[in-house]
Amino acid sequence: MDNCCVLAGRIWSGDVFEDGYVTVNNGKIEDVQYGKYNGFPDFKGCIFPGIVDTHTHVADAGLKIDKRYSIEELVAPPLGLKHEYLNKTSPDKVRMSITSYINTLHKKGVSRIIDFREGGVKGSAVLRTLFPESIILGRPLSENFDVNEIDDILNHADGIGISSISDMNHGYIDAIAEEVHRRKKMLALHVSERIREDIDYVISLKPNFVVHMVHATNADIAKCVDNNISISVCPRSNLYFGVKAPVNSMINVGANVSIGTDNAMLTPDSDIFNEARIFYKLLSVTNREKGETFRSLIARGRELLNENSALEKMIGKNVDIVAIPCREEHILANGCANLVRFY
Repeated sequence: MDNCCVLAGRIWSGDVFEDGYVTVNNGKIEDVQYGKYNGFPDFKGCIFPGIVDTHTHVADAGLKIDKRYSIEELVAPPLGLKHEYLNKTSPDKVRMSITSYINTLHKKGVSRIIDFREGGVKGSAVLRTLFPESIILGRPLSENFDVNEIDDILNHADGIGISSISDMNHGYIDAIAEEVHRRKKMLALHVSERIREDIDYVISLKPNFVVHMVHATNADIAKCVDNNISISVCPRSNLYFGVKAPVNSMINVGANVSIGTDNAMLTPDSDIFNEARIFYKLLSVTNREKGETFRSLIARGRELLNENSALEKMIGKNVDIVAIPCREEHILANGCANLVRFY
């Protein structure tokens, strides 16, 4: 962006939408003010920072699902259909599908992804080359712990993303966690996606966040809160497998709940607003569903990365803004229709 413009309407304060306006100049956020804008803005609507999609598997974007599969059939390592696809598909085709999918995510409001990247060192290195701004959680290929492999992955990645404590030897997982923490990197894992898993063991690994928790108990969720472990939920992939994320329980106990799109093969429209719409419906038995949905969609992904989502905290930084020409109550109904990206 080379010119000065004013974006006015309902702007994100870090917790809610408030009346205000944002001045953008030469590709940077120059000023943020609250209150009515008395002039004629260049854009009027809802304005908020680019969304952090907190759980993706972008490498399987090229896989077309022809029927309904179980979790084990589709994604369980090493024989799930996804892994068969990744092993048999040419690297160039995988790179092309990743590029197309992430570009579409960006157009629909996503600023960055936190990707559980399969493929060992090469997988992490490829994604870092294609989209350097991605938060990459690599996954080792070795059947037994290899400190050199983990360190090589961490040279390209921001951390390690583990499939599940049910898929791997606990001694192996312990060794991975120890090395990740030694390198001061991020650790995350899928938890209680297929069956309820031992939350005390998960907590002992000291992950930054966990994904899914659909079979977790209220006590399991509360333990995550007590140990400052965030939760990423992916409503559409959960529904594909016939389960619902217990988002009411998560919100009620004060969990930091963010939203992800999960496997690209399950969400080919690459629309995180559709995830938010289902999240909103899962919360609809409460009186606070809109506010909590927007906090999970806009704020909590950035909080997971120790960032503030308030637009005034971004003054002086490069523009990374999503703008939708409507009030906030219409966003969850219309999704990213007519969305404009400023970056």
